[in-house]
Order: sequence, then C-alpha cells, then structure tokens
Amino acid sequence: MERREPDRVPTMDLISETSSLNEILGKKAVPLGWFFENPRPKWVLDRLSPLLNRLHTIDSVLDQFAYDHAAASVKLGMDSAWNIYMPIWRFREALVWEDYFGRRWDVALDGKGNLDTPMYRGGLITSPADWKAWDKRDILRLPEKANRVFSDIQRTFGDKIFIFAALGPGIFENTWQPLGFERFSVAVRKEKEFLRRMIKFNEDFCCLAIEAFADAGIPGYLYGDDMAYRSGPMLNPRMLEELYGDALRRVTETAHAQGMKVAIHSCGNTYKLLDWFADCGFDGVHALEPTAGMELARVKGMVGERMCLIGNIDVSHILVDGSREEVCEAVRRAIADAGIGGGYILAPTHSHKDVSVQHLRWMLEAAEEYGQYPLAG
Repeated sequence: MERREPDRVPTMDLISETSSLNEILGKKAVPLGWFFENPRPKWVLDRLSPLLNRLHTIDSVLDQFAYDHAAASVKLGMDSAWNIYMPIWRFREALVWEDYFGRRWDVALDGKGNLDTPMYRGGLITSPADWKAWDKRDILRLPEKANRVFSDIQRTFGDKIFIFAALGPGIFENTWQPLGFERFSVAVRKEKEFLRRMIKFNEDFCCLAIEAFADAGIPGYLYGDDMAYRSGPMLNPRMLEELYGDALRRVTETAHAQGMKVAIHSCGNTYKLLDWFADCGFDGVHALEPTAGMELARVKGMVGERMCLIGNIDVSHILVDGSREEVCEAVRRAIADAGIGGGYILAPTHSHKDVSVQHLRWMLEAAEEYGQYPLAG
C-alpha cells in the first residue's frame, strides 16, 4: 500500500459466499435455503418476520460470517482480506428483505442450501419528506456492532493477516439506491440540497465506521462504492466531484488520521475516475476489472505512482472454470504489468458463488512462483 517492494507480491481475497467458507474451513452447511424454498416453512417465516427482526436474527448470522471469513482467509494462505460486514437487513417477508438505508432486496440462494448475497430490487425513499421521516437509529448502531465483532477478529487473526474492513455500502450507492437511479437522476438536476443532506449523513456514518474499526485495531479500510458501468462512470465525473469530492476526502483523511490505509473499490470501467480517486486521497484502488476493459499496465502508467493497484484477476472465467495454466498465466501477466517496483496486490476482481476455491489456491501458488522480488523488468 506504500508502493514499496515487499519480499513477494501480496495477495488479497474478498470471499462473500458461505459455501466457499464452508469448503475452506471444513464446515457442514446449515441448509437455511430449505426454509426459504419450501412453501410451509416459508409461510412460517413470512409471519414470524417482525419477531425475527426484533431478535436481530440476521445479525448473528453475519457476525459469524465475518469471523469465518477471516479464519478462511488465514487458512487459505492469503496475506490480506477485504472483510465486508453488512448487518443491515431486516425481513419484510421470507424472500424479500429491506435494509436500514432504504432499499429493498430479493433473497438469493446459491443452490447448495446457503443464502447468497441478496439482489438489489429498488428504493424505498421517494422524496425529501421520506428521507426526513426515515428511522435512522438502526444505522447509527452499526459502528458499535462492527467494533465489537472486529475487535474479536483482530485479536484472533491480526498477527496472521492484514484486514481491510468495510461496513455497509458507500456514500454514492447509499444516495442513489434508496431513491432508484431514475429518481436519483432527477434529484441530481433539481434537488441538490436534498442529495447533499443524504450525502452528509452517509459521510458522517462512514467516518464513524472508520473510527469504530480503528478502535478495534483494524489496520485498513476498503471503501466499496460502485461508480461505473462497463462503459464508464455512472455519473459525469465533474458531477461526482461536485457532490461527493469533499465527502470522499473526509473519508480518506479520517482513515489516515487513525493510522489506517484506505483503498477504494469500484466495479466497471474506471479509467476516467482513477486520477480523481488519487486526488481524493485513496492509497489504493480495486477492482480493475479486465471484463470492463481495465488493463493493468495502462492503469500502472496512469496512477501507479500515486496508488497501490489491487485486483484484476477475472471472476467470469479465470477463477471459475479456467484451466490451471490459464490461472497461472493471468497471475504472471498481472504481476508483470503492475508488480514492478511494488504497489500491486494480487486479488480477484470480485466474489460470487461460482468462484472456485481450488482456483484461488492455484492463484496463490502462481503468486509464489512469479511474485518473488526482485521481479524481472
């Protein structure tokens, strides 16, 4: 992250699937999916939803997931892990959840009896009045939960792995998704003061989360906020700076004041945003998706002197059903393109249920083979 040469190109994971954690840790799956797929237990869950919300049932599952993620990363042999903690959901009914920030989600299953990452369905906030009336108390409790869970994680695994933590979605996602993108686009043009109130609230929340992680001893914050499609930024970069620039600078300043490293994740084609990310003070950038046209050598030339590059290993084919030779070649090429002089962390671009644990092991073996410094020029 300091763009100096280590002994070897370091590695990072972002496992977000229960099935992968179970495979790595040798744990038996708890077939929660059965309750959601079968009519009778689903009927019961629909009617028990208010009670389950009061008991914070989802929270306890996600607390264990965060701990298991760190344990699995250590067992797999990763040097660092992006551990995303999101105890933000409440039941509306069995297969439909809502979150604390004002979004609705469809519950997803992975085909192996496990819950998968829910799929965004739409927003619940349609006006400034809705936002003003929105009950934000559950949001404000999240940093305390994160501090408790990650204090335990850091105490147990902190001498074995570098943890990048994250709490909930980023500021951009937390302003457009509760509204829906069409409604958000109207607000960008006609209701900027309303958006700025939402942005300020989420900025304050993000900085409080960073303080909570720092107090738990966590050394890194990976700020996740998808801002681009495969074709380019979702919003004009000038508008992103106008609305979000000050907020992101405060995020990085808060992390640095706590002695933490801070990187930004955005899917999509982010060429037009890279210099802005660096100007905002981020130490690193992820995901650099090859399927979105992101080429590591080009990114290295653009911002390699200003930010650590993280990711670029494909999760559409290479880490899903690619051959061992293809995995090794992708790793070799990534290290050749971005590793010279340091400042590169080898990592998948993302995580989903079809990413193979065996392919992650091949990635790590290739990092050992090709990533020893000094690298060939």
